[in-house]
Amino acid sequence: MAKMRYGLVLIGLIAFAAPAPAAEPPPPPSQNAPAELLQEGTRQILRAFELFLSTIPQYEAPEVLKNGDIIIRRKHPGQTPADPKKAPADDLPDKTKT
Repeated sequence: MAKMRYGLVLIGLIAFAAPAPAAEPPPPPSQNAPAELLQEGTRQILRAFELFLSTIPQYEAPEVLKNGDIIIRRKHPGQTPADPKKAPADDLPDKTKT
Protein backbone atom coordinates (compact mmCIF):
# COMPACT_ATOMS: atom_id res chain seq x y z
CA MET A 1 0.00 0.00 0.00
CA ALA A 2 2.83 2.41 0.87
CA LYS A 3 4.57 1.67 -2.43
CA MET A 4 1.40 2.56 -4.29
CA ARG A 5 1.17 5.90 -2.49
CA TYR A 6 4.78 6.77 -3.35
CA GLY A 7 4.14 5.83 -6.96
CA LEU A 8 1.02 8.03 -7.16
CA VAL A 9 2.88 10.96 -5.58
CA LEU A 10 5.71 10.54 -8.07
CA ILE A 11 3.29 10.38 -11.03
CA GLY A 12 1.49 13.49 -9.72
CA LEU A 13 4.74 15.42 -9.42
CA ILE A 14 5.78 14.48 -12.94
CA ALA A 15 2.35 15.24 -14.43
CA PHE A 16 1.98 18.66 -12.81
CA ALA A 17 5.56 19.82 -13.13
CA ALA A 18 5.81 23.26 -14.69
CA PRO A 19 7.25 23.27 -18.20
CA ALA A 20 10.57 25.01 -18.67
CA PRO A 21 10.27 28.56 -20.02
CA ALA A 22 11.15 28.90 -23.67
CA ALA A 23 14.52 30.54 -24.17
CA GLU A 24 15.13 33.09 -26.87
CA PRO A 25 17.17 31.74 -29.76
CA PRO A 26 20.76 33.00 -29.80
CA PRO A 27 21.65 35.59 -32.42
CA PRO A 28 23.21 34.16 -35.59
CA PRO A 29 27.00 34.05 -35.30
CA SER A 30 29.11 36.06 -37.67
CA GLN A 31 31.74 34.44 -39.88
CA ASN A 32 34.64 35.73 -37.72
CA ALA A 33 33.15 34.66 -34.38
CA PRO A 34 34.66 31.12 -34.33
CA ALA A 35 38.16 32.44 -35.14
CA GLU A 36 37.86 35.15 -32.49
CA LEU A 37 36.64 32.65 -29.91
CA LEU A 38 39.52 30.32 -30.75
CA GLN A 39 42.08 33.12 -30.38
CA GLU A 40 40.63 34.27 -27.06
CA GLY A 41 40.49 30.71 -25.76
CA THR A 42 44.11 30.12 -26.77
CA ARG A 43 45.18 33.32 -25.00
CA GLN A 44 43.40 32.25 -21.83
CA ILE A 45 44.95 28.78 -21.90
CA LEU A 46 48.46 30.21 -22.40
CA ARG A 47 47.89 32.67 -19.53
CA ALA A 48 46.77 29.77 -17.31
CA PHE A 49 49.97 27.86 -18.17
CA GLU A 50 52.06 30.95 -17.32
CA LEU A 51 50.36 31.25 -13.94
CA PHE A 52 50.80 27.54 -13.28
CA LEU A 53 54.51 27.60 -14.12
CA SER A 54 55.08 30.68 -11.96
CA THR A 55 53.69 28.83 -8.93
CA ILE A 56 56.17 25.95 -9.27
CA PRO A 57 59.19 26.68 -7.07
CA GLN A 58 62.47 27.15 -8.92
CA TYR A 59 65.71 25.64 -7.62
CA GLU A 60 69.40 26.18 -8.28
CA ALA A 61 71.75 23.39 -9.32
CA PRO A 62 72.59 20.93 -6.52
CA GLU A 63 75.79 21.64 -4.60
CA VAL A 64 77.77 18.81 -3.00
CA LEU A 65 79.75 19.79 0.10
CA LYS A 66 83.05 18.19 1.20
CA ASN A 67 81.30 16.22 3.93
CA GLY A 68 78.88 14.69 1.39
CA ASP A 69 75.86 16.86 2.11
CA ILE A 70 73.86 17.96 -0.90
CA ILE A 71 72.34 21.43 -0.87
CA ILE A 72 69.63 22.45 -3.29
CA ARG A 73 68.84 26.13 -2.84
CA ARG A 74 65.52 27.63 -3.84
CA LYS A 75 65.62 30.53 -6.28
CA HIS A 76 63.62 33.58 -5.29
CA PRO A 77 62.76 35.65 -8.36
CA GLY A 78 63.51 39.33 -7.91
CA GLN A 79 65.46 38.87 -4.69
CA THR A 80 69.09 39.93 -4.55
CA PRO A 81 71.45 39.24 -1.64
CA ALA A 82 72.42 42.94 -1.54
CA ASP A 83 68.83 43.94 -0.73
CA PRO A 84 68.57 43.81 3.11
CA LYS A 85 64.78 44.18 3.08
CA LYS A 86 64.28 40.96 1.15
CA ALA A 87 67.20 38.95 2.52
CA PRO A 88 66.27 36.30 5.10
CA ALA A 89 67.11 37.08 8.70
CA ASP A 90 70.24 35.14 9.65
CA ASP A 91 69.93 35.98 13.36
CA LEU A 92 66.93 33.68 13.87
CA PRO A 93 67.69 30.43 15.72
CA ASP A 94 67.71 27.28 13.65
CA LYS A 95 64.74 25.09 14.51
CA THR A 96 66.31 21.85 13.29
CA LYS A 97 68.93 20.16 15.39
CA THR A 98 71.14 17.30 14.39
